[in-house]
Amino acid sequence: MTEEEFYGSILHLPYLKVESVVHGPKKIGIHCQITVKASKCPVCLKKRETINQYSLHKYQDLSISGKEVWLHVRVPQFVCEGCGRYFLHRPEWASSGKSHTDRQSKWIFELCAKQSFSEVAALVNACHKTVERIYFRHANKAVDLLGRYARVRKLGIDELAHRKGKKDYVCVLTDLERGIHLDILKDRKKETIRSHFQSLGNGFMRRIEVVACDIWRPYIDVCEACFPNAAVVIDYFHVVKSLNDSLDGIRKKLRKEHKDTDCFKNIKWALFKRPDHCCSRQRESLGRAFRDSALLKDAYDLRNEFLEIMDFSETKVSDEKRLDQWIEKARDVNQKGFNRFVKTLCRWRTQIWAFTQTGVTNAMTEGLNNMIRYYKRISFGIPNFEHMRIRVLVSGI
Repeated sequence: MTEEEFYGSILHLPYLKVESVVHGPKKIGIHCQITVKASKCPVCLKKRETINQYSLHKYQDLSISGKEVWLHVRVPQFVCEGCGRYFLHRPEWASSGKSHTDRQSKWIFELCAKQSFSEVAALVNACHKTVERIYFRHANKAVDLLGRYARVRKLGIDELAHRKGKKDYVCVLTDLERGIHLDILKDRKKETIRSHFQSLGNGFMRRIEVVACDIWRPYIDVCEACFPNAAVVIDYFHVVKSLNDSLDGIRKKLRKEHKDTDCFKNIKWALFKRPDHCCSRQRESLGRAFRDSALLKDAYDLRNEFLEIMDFSETKVSDEKRLDQWIEKARDVNQKGFNRFVKTLCRWRTQIWAFTQTGVTNAMTEGLNNMIRYYKRISFGIPNFEHMRIRVLVSGI
């Protein structure tokens, strides 16, 4: 086998004949020719066989042994006798007007999955804007929005700052069962979200069984209006966080009033744990603090009782009477943070209580939001909303 035949078998591109190979320190130049005998006229769509001349084109292909591979291809120009048009044969392995093969652009697209465009550009020795154009050309083809929504039953809704400090929030939609991003909307306004769901059709809206979201009135209003068969669940994490903040408010007050008392120091994270999750050292620290403050112990016991009431189990029979009793106990504590929490609990009781029946939280959405932050970080921010949206959606494919 000659060297030309060897490289021809490696390239394995149809109708491409290798004529010579030039080896450089960093590049391999492969001179070749398109061997087609006929080509279809782009105007009349008839096959023509008359070749007028050859034109030289360069295409970058996949690297070999760390060296760039450049194809110097003689492309035939055909003449259409019917319409008098001259046209170049278009190789099926390269897009029109591009200086790289399709498999090279696909490789660049795959490299961009977890790296910035600048880093990929350095790897393939290309301009970062070229890499960016290649990426978004492939990404726009890969995103299948209708396919993403086809099997959704449990929907997560959350927001994320597009530009931090600018009050520029985007709305993130996720499939809580499959753990993927569904879409990102340009803002979190009620009209934007409602029109988006309505555009997906009545079949989609009737199929949704559960929607998890934060305590944000536009989310809840839209969900109740658009999803007639869905239970709206306020994210359990935010509910517990609010209760823990109330408990921590008492600790901070005690710490401020008793600066010289060591028992209130270094107990914050032990307070946030359930008793059975604390180690012996943490239980001892909490015991000393509780002996000095009955209020702190009552608040801690209240928090644990609330968690027990709200615990989800498929075999558990939810008892709302226990929640009514808990609310009365919390009011008796008469502490500012607890009073505020009780007010929130009473206002959104139906949506908070829905967790005990569904067990659905928005934790998956919060985790997927970290992926958005990751792409923003490696890209040094993505001010173009559509670019950020496409990049995030493609990452889940």
